[in-house]
Amino acid sequence: FQGESPFCESRFTHSSLDRTGRPTMFSPFFPSLSPCLLAVGSFLLQSSDGLLPPTASSWQRRLDKALLDIDATPQSRFRNLQRAVQDPALRTDVTAALDAIRTQGFGKGHPELINRLWPEGTIARADLEGLTALRTQVPEALRELPDQVKTGREQQQRQSGATSARPKSAGFGAFPKAEEIREELKNALRSTPKGLEAPKYSIVRVLDGAVKLGVPEKIEIRKYAAFTVATTSSMGGAGFTTLASYLFGGNEEEEAMAMTVPVFTTKTSGNDSGEMQFVLPSAVSAAPPTPLSGAAVNIERVPERLVAVKSFPGLVTDEE
Repeated sequence: FQGESPFCESRFTHSSLDRTGRPTMFSPFFPSLSPCLLAVGSFLLQSSDGLLPPTASSWQRRLDKALLDIDATPQSRFRNLQRAVQDPALRTDVTAALDAIRTQGFGKGHPELINRLWPEGTIARADLEGLTALRTQVPEALRELPDQVKTGREQQQRQSGATSARPKSAGFGAFPKAEEIREELKNALRSTPKGLEAPKYSIVRVLDGAVKLGVPEKIEIRKYAAFTVATTSSMGGAGFTTLASYLFGGNEEEEAMAMTVPVFTTKTSGNDSGEMQFVLPSAVSAAPPTPLSGAAVNIERVPERLVAVKSFPGLVTDEE
């Protein structure tokens, strides 16, 4: 998936920079939907010119909170659903959307239907775009899977010897508690995680990208302040486990640190295994804990820099 998150840029959130500019997250429950729906979603989201994107009205926001907001209580879901259904704008927007299809035909009228019922900024729109993206991303991910499995096994074999030689390891008390795990699972479904520190940045400029449904995609030019990362030569589960062990207390000082976003993944020519990086909390950035001997963890300082960030939904694949 997206983003970045405790999930990295390549779904262990996720090639973008962070969840505020990450691959858009969507619920893992959606892949169970039929290929027919994915095909329909793909057709609905084809590019079209000449439309101005409407903003989400109160009924759309409330419907999002009633049906798709993972933090909503049963009482607030019922209240928001009731108010959404009673909103006169709901009938107006649905009527206008159907009129667009009737008068212009589905091919020309579907952009207006999508923008009226699921405008930019709604959870439903993001999920629909995520479903559409899966149509091409799932085959890409399946093609990459054999190489990823092979690389993961090789990395585990290389690290197994070093693991047995480590003098220290993280104690059980250093790992997240049950309530923290529940919150992390929720964060995996949020476009922006709660309670996780991220590198500080300012937006220097916003560029227009490709046009979809009359709305240009946004590319942000961000200026990031310097930060510190823990790096290991792996992008898969072995790399994530190595860095998580270091972060949760598997270091010389046995100091447990908080999880952050994003998790960076980098793959370059000549380096099939790639690299994975965890951003270290600012509190330890100047003097981070020392990695264990043989732990395959390096500490690096990332200088201030400009980064172009483009958010996209679905899975992170090499082709994406």
